[in-house]
Amino acid sequence: MPPRFPRLLIAWVLLLVLLGVEFGVAMLSFAPWLRVLILLPAMAMAAIVGIVFMEIGRAPVVARGFATAGLFWLLVLLGLGSMDPLTRTYYHTTVEHPE
Repeated sequence: MPPRFPRLLIAWVLLLVLLGVEFGVAMLSFAPWLRVLILLPAMAMAAIVGIVFMEIGRAPVVARGFATAGLFWLLVLLGLGSMDPLTRTYYHTTVEHPE
């Protein structure tokens, strides 16, 4: 067995656990201001992939810079994409049924 195998196996199991947490949390009903917490497992998964599988810690400075820029861009996209559900207002209307 290669020496990196246990580390990769632990990372894979942790990714599966975080995926289960995401699916479980997605089924719950949260207040609008708590919906941001759903992004925490996704950020943890991205960090695990970057640290364990991509080995960003041992990469050259240029690669770390691009990884940081990519994470920043991911943060911008997630922030802009979450503006609609976080700021959506539901207006209650009455429906009139013709007789």
